[in-house]
Amino acid sequence: QNHKQYSTAMNKIALVVFCSTLLLFASQCASFGVYDDDDDYGDIGGHDPNGYVFHMHSVMHPYMTNGMSIPNWDFDGSTVVSDEYIRLTPDRQSRQGQLWNRVPFSPPGNDEFPGFEINIEFKVHGQGKRLFGDGFALWYTKDRTVEGPVFGNQDRFIGMGVFFDTYSNKQQGHAQYISAMIGDGLLEYDHNEDGGKGKVAGCPVRFRTNKDYNAYARIVYKDKLLRMYIDTNGQGFDECFIVRRVFLPRNYYFGVTAATGDLADNHDIISFKVSEPSEMTPSEKKRVEERIVKDMEEEAKSGGTRVAEDPQYANGPQHEQDGDDEPMSLFTALALLTVVVILVLAVWYFVGQKMSTKKPTRFDF
Repeated sequence: QNHKQYSTAMNKIALVVFCSTLLLFASQCASFGVYDDDDDYGDIGGHDPNGYVFHMHSVMHPYMTNGMSIPNWDFDGSTVVSDEYIRLTPDRQSRQGQLWNRVPFSPPGNDEFPGFEINIEFKVHGQGKRLFGDGFALWYTKDRTVEGPVFGNQDRFIGMGVFFDTYSNKQQGHAQYISAMIGDGLLEYDHNEDGGKGKVAGCPVRFRTNKDYNAYARIVYKDKLLRMYIDTNGQGFDECFIVRRVFLPRNYYFGVTAATGDLADNHDIISFKVSEPSEMTPSEKKRVEERIVKDMEEEAKSGGTRVAEDPQYANGPQHEQDGDDEPMSLFTALALLTVVVILVLAVWYFVGQKMSTKKPTRFDF
């Protein structure tokens, strides 16, 4: 009887260990970006462009091939060029830096709104653990090299701005967020509202890191459709946003700017490559088409007044986020699993010892 009870107890313990192992493995798959092929945006390619690269509009290592300047690019403000990166701002307060392409974008063809793809490798990092800012911005605008309050560039711009914001003025805390804005020369960037009503799309993502790896962003513009993907851990691209009816004419300029205020960070650009836009994979195209149809249906129901929900504040404030917080590492997970197994074996041993030394019960009839 005692042996049977002992076996039953051990079977229960083994079941608990098995279930715990499965749960731990599943959580690690989610943390390390193990996705189903149908949902993985990593299939849109690696970090390098798939199409023809427009070298006149791109900058990559080595940056200064002719001495003290970058071919086809201007840099100003606090920007410093090294062998490994272009630092727009150092980790110091009240700095602004900029990097602008001198050549207007006008690819072959007669398209009024020609397509393009931007692949940028960058790193935002610094000494701050709880306090850091402000962020940087990527531009495709009518004007260039005009300093101003919007991450180092002018306000009321004409064209596209994509903002990598590391400090939320509205929430008075750190809620790293990427957003897009299409300016018409009149629309203002509302700093108190982190862009305010001018934002057309965005996504919350922690792109700041003090780890050894860099972050990558891919912006694709084709057929008046603007798409953005982000990779912050080398596990492949994830979708950030998709915007319809975006009109970006030719002969605008590409640029990157950054700014610090009371808070600071290093804003480093490793490469900036402009190329022909990548084609969507069949699965991605299907998802985009389904989303467009759904968006059009909701827009029709609202009489054309529907405004997309801003996910930046969908889950409430995100105060005091530590930009260096990362999911549990594989090493930590294995160590935790080892501890669990040791504890289970110890319980198994002591229960077995207790059961084996217990005297048998006598029954008198």
